[in-house]
Amino acid sequence: MRTKVHLLLGPETGDKELLLKQIRDTLRKETGSDLEMYRFYPFETEKGEIFVALNNNSLFSEHRLVILSQADNLNASMVDALVGYIAKPSDTATLVIISGELYISSKLMKAVPKEHTKTFYELFDNQKFGWVQNFFQKAGLTITPDAIDLLLSMVENNTQELRTIASQLTLFWKTGDQAGPINEDDIQTYIHHSRQEDAFTLFPYIAKGDLKASIASLHAILGSGDSSSGILLVAGILWQFRRLLSIQEQVQRGASEYEAFSGAKVLGKASSIRSPKDKTVYHQARDTYSREECRSIITVLAEADIATKEAGSEMLPIVLERMLYRIVSCKGRPLSSVGFATL
Repeated sequence: MRTKVHLLLGPETGDKELLLKQIRDTLRKETGSDLEMYRFYPFETEKGEIFVALNNNSLFSEHRLVILSQADNLNASMVDALVGYIAKPSDTATLVIISGELYISSKLMKAVPKEHTKTFYELFDNQKFGWVQNFFQKAGLTITPDAIDLLLSMVENNTQELRTIASQLTLFWKTGDQAGPINEDDIQTYIHHSRQEDAFTLFPYIAKGDLKASIASLHAILGSGDSSSGILLVAGILWQFRRLLSIQEQVQRGASEYEAFSGAKVLGKASSIRSPKDKTVYHQARDTYSREECRSIITVLAEADIATKEAGSEMLPIVLERMLYRIVSCKGRPLSSVGFATL
């Protein structure tokens, strides 16, 4: 009998995505045709759109695969509606409920049979090393212990990111003239060739209060030729300062830095900080910018968002340099004069 509802929990995204692919492939094999697929997030279900997808048969496909992500953000009324659906699911649809948390609404967890619920835990520290080593062995390559340690320091703690960067490194290695085991220098060379500048590579310089490096990173981003790079840059930095403000506010209320990192949020949505590299960046940012300064900087970024959308290509670098100067040098305070020279 075909499973009509699956519940996939936990922070380990790599294995979770593999199981989701298996579910999709199995359904295709069982139905003998392509699936009609839908993915929803909690904010897209307020008018019952997900139930339309689940219950309305399609003229173009025998079966529908409906994925509901970030289920930990569902409100109470939507949980009740889903529990009602799970009690009498459609015969022509499969619902996959996904959350990065280990626990979500108890009502929802009880509604899905235990045999159809699977929790995906992060790799333990003593498992990561062997995972990377085995990956390269299967690709016919060897990698030194120091290189593995460096590689692990670059990525979040899940197999999806590990698999992605290891696959890219394998391709980089095999298409070059390299020989022997992959070592630390090879990892550094790979990073140099593959790195793309964006708001998330710029933020560590801002976190340290390094205006010169921030400006250099800015021009590398603008040099990409992407017409939307300025808008995306401001949005990315704004997201990170909202995350930093969340941390500062929690610490102000008495939380430890560890607790604040785990409980970080952006616009009410969980955004915990897990990787050692990110923890170092946000620790530096905490030392550089106070809670009040973060609030002022968020206002600066909101103003820059408007200015960036209105600026032409010639004025965009000046607008963004001015923004960085107000963030790094002025800590969100207004400039003493209107003029600003390109650095």
